[in-house]
Amino acid sequence: MTTALPSLTQAQGLAALAETRAAAPRPRRAPWFLRALPAALYLAFLAYMFIGVMPMSDASAITSGDGNSTERLAVLAMTGLALFEIVRRRRVVLPLVMRSWPVWLVLGWFCASVTWAAFPDIAVRRVMVMVFLCLITLAIAAGIGPLRRTLGLMAGILVVVIAGDLAVTALNPAFAFTEIGVRGYHQQKNVAGLVAMLAVIVSVGWALARPTPRRILAGFAFFVAAFGFLMLTKSKTSMMLALLGVGLLPCMLVLRRLGPAAALFLTLAGVGTVGVTYLGVTAFGGDFIGLLTPGNDSSFTGRTQIWDFAASEIARRPWTGYGFGSFWDVGDANDPLLRAPPGSWLATLKIGERADVVINEAHNGYLDLRLQGGAPALIFAVLAQVLTILALAKKLFSRTIQRADAVAAATFLVIALVVLVHNATESSLWMRGQVLANVSILISLLAFRREPT
Repeated sequence: MTTALPSLTQAQGLAALAETRAAAPRPRRAPWFLRALPAALYLAFLAYMFIGVMPMSDASAITSGDGNSTERLAVLAMTGLALFEIVRRRRVVLPLVMRSWPVWLVLGWFCASVTWAAFPDIAVRRVMVMVFLCLITLAIAAGIGPLRRTLGLMAGILVVVIAGDLAVTALNPAFAFTEIGVRGYHQQKNVAGLVAMLAVIVSVGWALARPTPRRILAGFAFFVAAFGFLMLTKSKTSMMLALLGVGLLPCMLVLRRLGPAAALFLTLAGVGTVGVTYLGVTAFGGDFIGLLTPGNDSSFTGRTQIWDFAASEIARRPWTGYGFGSFWDVGDANDPLLRAPPGSWLATLKIGERADVVINEAHNGYLDLRLQGGAPALIFAVLAQVLTILALAKKLFSRTIQRADAVAAATFLVIALVVLVHNATESSLWMRGQVLANVSILISLLAFRREPT
């Protein structure tokens, strides 16, 4: 009889606990449309970047400089949804803002540059758009969920984008084909090349995240379509970086298996090899940079004259720059190319809508950062990108997240590295209206957040 008492007491205690739990109010689950809001906002943001609000429309200096009412309305609508999501997830957002301080340091400096901008009214409008885009990416990073989901949704939208580009190329060749390459439904072929480059890298990352036979086959088909369209664009920089990214991604996964110590050693060995090769080539009078360019073109298709001009303009305002968005696309009467030195091919270009070739960037992101915000802007932006890479590397080597999330981290890490190389010959780091600029900000916020369980 005495041995049964503890069992009876235990049973009564369990029954009482069950009644207490049943009586306690259960946490209310958010309605389905609130749960779907981050994914919807993310897809809208990707569509805005990769498709745009006016597909199959020609770019002009005015459009690229000031945007249009439809684009502004789209950004404001996404910002409204983002603010709602930020308030709803404030307990997640506030720590994320603290951890992602490098992003806000860059943005804050560009906001401050309005006070000394060459054209303050233009700078205010353009920096506000950048603020809105940062708020949108903040809301997405806080609510989208694991990295594998972020990569999967990006792959999905890029499949639609590449399919649309190929369809327009086949059905509307009069628009898609230009003298310098195919642009699909994009405004110019370089934008098409950037989107295709991202699609190539993402296709490989998506396939490797869950390497089942069916997924590998689907990823390969996606890769072939994306790379085929990339070849049609004739965008040399994007083609080289796509191949670089595809080569780096498997290496990242191998390094993950080896561990961080081996990864650090191999990285330093690789950097040392490049340094020794550079010294060896230059010691014998060779052109190391020219060897890395198609056709041994050390002028980078005339970019060196643009770089010289940009350097002379930076010397006028080395520490402050001209203010965010206040150097290029500031109207025909104020076009900086009017100050191009005589004898330079830049001085022979037509200005404004009559221009056959529109120059609205320095074709070097590091120069453009200095043109917009001086030396501090360059330091802050590069610091933010390097810290992003380190944060993604930490996720890559983490054993507390799923393998699919680690592969997604590796994919975004490769894109972050590609962006650093891309800015040697093009401008994308914090460049307004640039696809890679917006992608880079989103990747930074994803890198600095704590991964959801």
